Amino acid sequence: MRNRVLLAFGVATAASVFLAVSALGAVSVDGTLDPDYGSAITVQTINSGFGDSTVGDGTSSGGSELDAGYGIFQGGNLYLFLSGNFEANGNHLNIFISDGRAGQSTLAVPTTATMKAMNGSKFSPGFQATMALDLNDFSGTEYVEEYNLTGTPSGGFAGSFALSGGIGTGSPGGSIMYGFNNRNAAGVNGTGGTAADAAAAQAVMTGLEVVIPLSLLGNPSGNVSVLADINGGGDTFLSNQFLSGLPVGTSNLGNAGIFDFSSTPGEFFVVPEPSTLSLIGLGLGGLWYARRRRA
Repeated sequence: MRNRVLLAFGVATAASVFLAVSALGAVSVDGTLDPDYGSAITVQTINSGFGDSTVGDGTSSGGSELDAGYGIFQGGNLYLFLSGNFEANGNHLNIFISDGRAGQSTLAVPTTATMKAMNGSKFSPGFQATMALDLNDFSGTEYVEEYNLTGTPSGGFAGSFALSGGIGTGSPGGSIMYGFNNRNAAGVNGTGGTAADAAAAQAVMTGLEVVIPLSLLGNPSGNVSVLADINGGGDTFLSNQFLSGLPVGTSNLGNAGIFDFSSTPGEFFVVPEPSTLSLIGLGLGGLWYARRRRA
């Protein structure tokens, strides 16, 4: 009887978790953090060397920052949320994704758009970049570059979408959706390189949201790794704002917009694999436990 109860508990637990996950509504892609994302996967460690914006009017005048990174799989898509704000002066936000396929350990995008200035950047060991995204807000228009880095690299400028008061959504390349809310005026501050207030960084609820169909990532069954940074105009002067965060005391990297993490393990954050496998594991775990007890 006890074994049957344990087995039933394992199956019921898996079922209840499945129903809870199924009940989650679709994320609203608007640049505002949804509860579906849960807790931050990574939180900024250092204050911004690119200044601290306090205006909250959508221009981020005076500063750019990355506060925290979130990610989930839902409805056949990878959802990423990067909280923070980005000065509307042409500063760039760079996002690199490693989805488990063979990609690039040293960046080599086609020379078709601005990100080509970052060619030669080296990723952490084990990070094989398979996709790169580049966004910049210039005077209320968000410009987007999208690159596929598997096989023969391809991509470049994908298009743009308009912002109203720093807020807007668009899918300029036709497949990847972006939501942007640039009205944050809190989070980390502009005392560059000093230790950030983690609680303040996690309290920021607005920033950039990206929705990527899993088909563009080779339909991964495992974890997906992400590296994000803020770069200057023309992608030619790196800030100290990376996710995952850099060590306390790090000033702006500069370096013509090229980074080298080839000797820095783990300079990225990991979005855990889709929950299906863990749900199956719960049910099988209950079955295994019951059978083991019976033996």
